[in-house]
Amino acid sequence: MATPTLEQFVENLLVERGLSTVDDAVLAELRADLMTRIGERLNAEMVALLKPESVEELNDLLDADAEPEAVREFFVTNVPNYHDVLAQTLLDFRAAYVS
Repeated sequence: MATPTLEQFVENLLVERGLSTVDDAVLAELRADLMTRIGERLNAEMVALLKPESVEELNDLLDADAEPEAVREFFVTNVPNYHDVLAQTLLDFRAAYVS
């Protein structure tokens, strides 16, 4: 089974909220806004779980304009139970957005 992407997650949220049939321009804005908000929420949750020395290492990565995949791999390696944290954060976001 393929792993759902954040883009698929956003599409599902829009369908659940009944927003998938709005004007294409509005839908594009909603998608972009949700992707930004989800990214910010995920980053905040992940950074909160890092050890202080890992935060410094993350800052170095970000200062070097690391590719998104490198940042994701950093979190996978340095956040305990990364996949559980990711899943719970997305579930919490969904609950707040859909309600």
